This record gives sequence, C-alpha cells and structure tokens, in this order.
Amino acid sequence: MNPFPVCTLAFKYCAGQGMELGASSHNPFNLPACLNVAPCDGVDFLHPLDQEDYKKSSATQENITHKTARVDRIGDFQNLPADDASLDYLISSHVIEHEPNPVAAFIESFRVLKENGVFFCIFPKRTAEKGTDIFRPITRQEELIAAYEENRTVLDGLPPSGGWRGHYHVYTLQSMLRLVNWINRQGRACFRVETLEETDSKVGNGHTLVLRKMPPYAMPDNDYSLLLESCIRKAQYEEGLQAARNSLSFDFFQTPVLYAAALLLLQVGDMDEAKEFYRQCLLQEPECETRRREFFELFGEYYVNPLR
Repeated sequence: MNPFPVCTLAFKYCAGQGMELGASSHNPFNLPACLNVAPCDGVDFLHPLDQEDYKKSSATQENITHKTARVDRIGDFQNLPADDASLDYLISSHVIEHEPNPVAAFIESFRVLKENGVFFCIFPKRTAEKGTDIFRPITRQEELIAAYEENRTVLDGLPPSGGWRGHYHVYTLQSMLRLVNWINRQGRACFRVETLEETDSKVGNGHTLVLRKMPPYAMPDNDYSLLLESCIRKAQYEEGLQAARNSLSFDFFQTPVLYAAALLLLQVGDMDEAKEFYRQCLLQEPECETRRREFFELFGEYYVNPLR
C-alpha cells in the first residue's frame, strides 16, 4: 500500500518545470522536474531564525519518514528564487498561511510563472490545527489588503498564532477566492480560477485552489454573460467553460455562472470538478430544492453544506 497516494489533481495541472514551496518528506507530491524551495536548507537561510525552524521541521520529517525533503533553493513566498516567467507551475501545501502578506505572495507567484502557468495552492481549514486556528476568526479581507499596502514581511512581528513563521491568517476557500477576485480587479495580477476543492484530495484537511496565469488582454474584466450564452447555444463547451472561469475570476459568487460552469464541466467529462463547482453554486442558494435534487441525481450523493 502506498503511504503517499498520488495527488491526481496536481499531476493534471502541474506539468513541465516547476517549483514546490515548503516540501516535506511526509507529504510529498513527487512531481517530476520540480525544485524544492524553503527558507533554510540547514546551512544557508533567509533569516537567522529560519535555522531553528528548519531543525524543527527536519525532526518532524525524520520522525515520520526517517528522512528530510531536500531543499534545492532558498526562498519564501515573497522571495521566490526564480526568474520572471520561468516556471510552468508553482505548488505549495499548507504554506501560504505562514505568509504575513498573501497579496504579495500571489503577485510574486504571478511574476515567476510563464503565461498559462499554474499556481496550485492547498491551505488548511481552520479545523486542521486544533491548538492554533480552530477558534480564531477568519481573517477579514480589509486586513489582508492592509498587509499588502503596508508591505508587511516576517520581520514585522510574530503572527497571532505565535512563533517564528507561524500562522498569520485563517482562511476559508471562499475568503481566499474573494482575495483573488480583488487582486484581479485591481490589476495586481491576472489569475484565472481553473478549479478548486472544498476539501483537498491530498490529505483532506485543507482547501485547494488552482489558478492559471493569463495575459490581461486575454481576460478583461468584462460581462461574460452574452459570450457564455452564445457558447452554450452553439455547443462550444470548452469555450463556454473558459468564459465562465474568466467571469468567476473577477466575481466568483455568481450563482448562474457557477451553475453553468458545473454543467459545462459535465459536458467535457470532468465529473469531479463539476461536483466542486456545483457545490459552490449550492452554497449561494443552499435551500434550492430543485438543484439539491439535481445534485443528487448527477453525482449520487446528497449535498451537504461544507460551511456548517
């Protein structure tokens, strides 16, 4: 039995030359052509306190797997060791909550990705850390924006959870999507929301968000409703799906567009991703009896509100 099951979604979206931020031996993705990045490799470091952090992380990994994930390059979410537009993908699992300035992290991720490159990000549910986040409030968007405007870094004070590089912020999938919407609308970056998981398929204690770097001219902040309707009418399902994703990248919480995205994903044969978008649609209208019944008919399971 494989103790580290393959993350199918990561292999679907993360192809080519990439970089993983915060890799660990007990939670590997095992993607080919992937460099591992961390703030310390046991010798070199970004900040002196990263040395002690590395010792603790190594001890945890050694205790579980008897080895420590290699570190190929030194960096963090605000200091990615890669040239502009040089990577096909960037992947991280349970790392961005350790970043005091997530907007800066998204902008830095956008910088290093090639056009059409993918940012694959898993971040914890607040219930993942029983002693850290479970009773903390979800971080308000105003605070996340303030962290960016004030150019906060790890040198500007310890996180609320305590300890060097602890958990600065607590997210839901929806709060992270709102932040991506804001970043796109402000023109700080241009990320298309490709897909998502309310519960990640890697370990199951986080949320997954998959974003694709797009040139701004290819994804303007427009009303996509007419284009979406035209694509559906002409059975141009792939084109319609891209129009839906573009629209959701600026305002994710549009019930009709989420519903259209789910049905279009079914048309192109992606049952798992269709279910995730349909679930987000039902979150907007949790008592819509017609759609709750259709959800059961399509996916063979009852809709359960994941936020309860």
